[in-house]
Amino acid sequence: QAFLGCSSLVAITLPNRLTSIGDRAFCGCSSLAAITLPENLTSMGVSAFYGCSSLAAIALPSKLASISSQAFLGCSSLVAITLPNRLTSIGDRAFCGCSSLAAITLPENLTSMGVSAFYGCSSLAAIALPSKLASISSQAFLGCS
Repeated sequence: QAFLGCSSLVAITLPNRLTSIGDRAFCGCSSLAAITLPENLTSMGVSAFYGCSSLAAIALPSKLASISSQAFLGCSSLVAITLPNRLTSIGDRAFCGCSSLAAITLPENLTSMGVSAFYGCSSLAAIALPSKLASISSQAFLGCS
């Protein structure tokens, strides 16, 4: 909850030595438009960027293997996200309500997708499912037109 509710925070660059972002670290940072994540980041807590409604793009570092539940829930301005090749799982409601997300490239190593992972991504028009994907949970794409 390091920056929980810091609604005036617009941009942040995190130090490269940082390996973990805790639960709800940037939750409710509604003005956050730009963030640079460190290449050494290996874990991201639940609801890490929940409600960051001004965040338009983010690149996840190569060492990140999973996206926690609700990590980007309600990031309604998110248009572009770069997922690392190492990524194997996307948690429940990870991108729920990301209504501006039009396309996403899922990495080939992705094996599981949680409940309502892309629920309400009403702009999502294109997605390619990787061959290693073994589990897509219920309502993963509900509300995607």
